Amino acid sequence: MKLCNVCLLLLLSIAFSAMAEQGCPPGHYPIGGQGVAACAPIPQGSSQETAPAPRPLGKWIKTWGAIAIGTFNDTPYYGVPTGRLSKSEASEDALKLCAKKGPVNCKITLTYFNQCAAIAEPQTSSGEIDLRGNVVSVGKESVEAAENYANEECRKDNGGAQCKVIYKKCSEPIFEPL
Repeated sequence: MKLCNVCLLLLLSIAFSAMAEQGCPPGHYPIGGQGVAACAPIPQGSSQETAPAPRPLGKWIKTWGAIAIGTFNDTPYYGVPTGRLSKSEASEDALKLCAKKGPVNCKITLTYFNQCAAIAEPQTSSGEIDLRGNVVSVGKESVEAAENYANEECRKDNGGAQCKVIYKKCSEPIFEPL
């Protein structure tokens, strides 16, 4: 009989310990009381967290720019379109814009896409354009980089002369949503 009581006691203690866990699956904890039991998920981080905004679907379209330079009565003229959808369109527009101002000797000096461009002219001591010098056009990843590089190359190409950036602009890509 004592052995029976011991076995019964052992079985009851196992049953009560299982009830203490209340049968919650992993990642959950028991809630409730007064004979009512339930399981709730264990919180993961703050309740203030928000989901990241969804990324828009679509594609980036590159745009082109070009610089054409020509002279008329020893004065340089420029054609500088940006935002064109092809290299040939940018080049054609640059030549047309340059020629519209009078020169017949317009030439493409730079084509670029999804970049910025700058033009620097050499200056005389009085601050006028030095017509004997070389005009420089460059393309870079930002307008500041293009401006700095144009100045640097203009000085180098003109024996250290003072130069002035007379044009700076970017041809930005266009996002086309799906």
